[in-house]
Amino acid sequence: MDKKLVAVLLLVILVLAPLGVLTYGYLHFSSNVYPDKEPLKKVLVKVPYRGVDYKILLESYNTGDPLLDLNLTLRGNVYESMTLIVGDPMFRNCDARTLGDVCVWRTRTVTEIAAVLSPVFTANRYWYYIGKGYDENESMARAQADVEKIHTASLGFIQKVKIGLGVVGSKKHLLVLLKGPAEGGKIDRIYSPKEGVVVLEATSEQTLFAEVLLLKTIIASRVK
Repeated sequence: MDKKLVAVLLLVILVLAPLGVLTYGYLHFSSNVYPDKEPLKKVLVKVPYRGVDYKILLESYNTGDPLLDLNLTLRGNVYESMTLIVGDPMFRNCDARTLGDVCVWRTRTVTEIAAVLSPVFTANRYWYYIGKGYDENESMARAQADVEKIHTASLGFIQKVKIGLGVVGSKKHLLVLLKGPAEGGKIDRIYSPKEGVVVLEATSEQTLFAEVLLLKTIIASRVK
């Protein structure tokens, strides 16, 4: 075969194959986090905060029980790692002087949900190591070291590709996604569309914060 033709073919393979993978992942992002079907069940919950009752929908797409969905997704599996998507890249360097209250609320929300999820991830890792035969002290030390496997990122192109490809948001890698008004949030709801994915969607930054408070209560509760 002509050497020039071989070179061209190799170039096409080396360039087009990665582009194809990136395109596939990006195009499949939405289908992995935003359900295109009606939930099996909806439960409306009122969350009182600072004199306001925030009405939030809990939606179930897996078991028919939204509380069970969330608990199974967050606590029923031992993930190797976790990614918290804090929102649009505009929040990457959140400046209250530029974004005003939007930045203040999103920063509070991210701080609160990180404080909620980190202990859950660590506890799951602790029991994982206990099951592997390590003693309590060694299990705790290893679980605490695994905090490094908790990642925080904004919803940019690469993260959408990873989610679309299932690299993030799977049995091994938990995805928790914040979708507020800046990201096009249209419904005040919390749901798990599939194993390894939890989405908090809200039409206002205040409601998004209230959803984190609700998620905190759900995690602390026992599902009978």
